[in-house]
Amino acid sequence: MFLTDDANTHIKKAVIRSQHVQRNWDLEKEMPQDDVDLLVHAATNCPSKQNFRFYDLHVIQDRDTIERIYSHTKGLGITNPETGKAEFTTNSQVLAHTLFVFTDTVRSERYVQKWKEDDFAMDFNWKRDQDMAVGIAAGYINVIASQLGYGTGCCACFESDKVVEELGLSSSETHVILMMGVGIKGSDKNRRIHQETGVMMPTHTKEPINVTYI
Repeated sequence: MFLTDDANTHIKKAVIRSQHVQRNWDLEKEMPQDDVDLLVHAATNCPSKQNFRFYDLHVIQDRDTIERIYSHTKGLGITNPETGKAEFTTNSQVLAHTLFVFTDTVRSERYVQKWKEDDFAMDFNWKRDQDMAVGIAAGYINVIASQLGYGTGCCACFESDKVVEELGLSSSETHVILMMGVGIKGSDKNRRIHQETGVMMPTHTKEPINVTYI
């Protein structure tokens, strides 16, 4: 089935919008649960190697929990516009209406058998395939959220043990792989303005990807 020209254009625009990180949110509005459920469906049914489970997904909508997790994200490097000096700040992408947190998972018996027989029980293989699976899931969330009109932002700067503790999990057995905020964009600010500090965060032009048709 081929898409119409209008559908192609709509999807292309959604892809470009999905590049643009959102750093402030209109928290006076509510995100419909149906939309959240759709994003969960995408993140849990997207492709992974041989359909193995490589992560657990935590969907956080409780505002107090989101703000506590946000307090553990001070690792984003910026230049302070007032002093001109480099410093670290929190990541306000996490403050979105819904926070998706990808964590490590218990490996299934089917995976362990395959891992021992085919991959020589090498942790490198697990980590490689896990990173790939999380990347695909985050990509699904990102583009679909963009098509629905939401802003998104991924966060890899966090204290994993403290986030795990906020989730009520065992830090000795679990680590956080990626966090991703999805929500309604702030309408009165540039998308790059930090939700709390008001600092204009930097932007970067997408580097061109070399494409070869054979």
